[in-house]
Amino acid sequence: MAAESGLRSHVLMELRYRHVMEDFENGMVPIAVRLEPRFYVGKKAAGYTFLGAGSVKLLKECIDESKLIPRTYYGVWAAIHRAKRKARLDPRIQTCHGFRKYFENALDEASIDHEKKMVIEGHFAGTRAKHYTDRDLEELRRLYCKAYSFIITAAEDSSDTKGNPQDWYRRLAELETKLAGQDTMEARLVALENELVRLKEARNPQ
Repeated sequence: MAAESGLRSHVLMELRYRHVMEDFENGMVPIAVRLEPRFYVGKKAAGYTFLGAGSVKLLKECIDESKLIPRTYYGVWAAIHRAKRKARLDPRIQTCHGFRKYFENALDEASIDHEKKMVIEGHFAGTRAKHYTDRDLEELRRLYCKAYSFIITAAEDSSDTKGNPQDWYRRLAELETKLAGQDTMEARLVALENELVRLKEARNPQ
């Protein structure tokens, strides 16, 4: 669900059946995640995103108002990090946040329009709209479907017609390289933003 939606961990743990009910009961795939307005504000806003076919299979048993992921945040975090150790992944990899990075990379590979990509991811600063209508959601659904082919959520997909396991490992290595580059760029951006604030404060002292 994290890889298919790009939602931040704390939002995923808040999901209820009502957030996916409309499309789920209409048999619509991908499913639009319709959250309350409070989720779409602030620096850690949720995006206007979707759940793909892999998640839909997992939701068949979720037919009431219980959480879609009936576990605690820490329980899921611990399980993911335990799996990370067993898989002997690089300890520097931010496993949980990596799901979101993986999703963002899929949007990049699909060449999604930058502004629409920002809306799906929940980055509203600089975008023209924060409250999307059903018509707008259908446009975002179309773009999500375009990007979904770049999301691999099942182990068996690594040996299908898209390539052999060696190709999959090559793509994984390329993705990790891109993620490392993104982390570096984000760190530089934060440093530049801090420097800009410092310069503004120096120019306009209280």
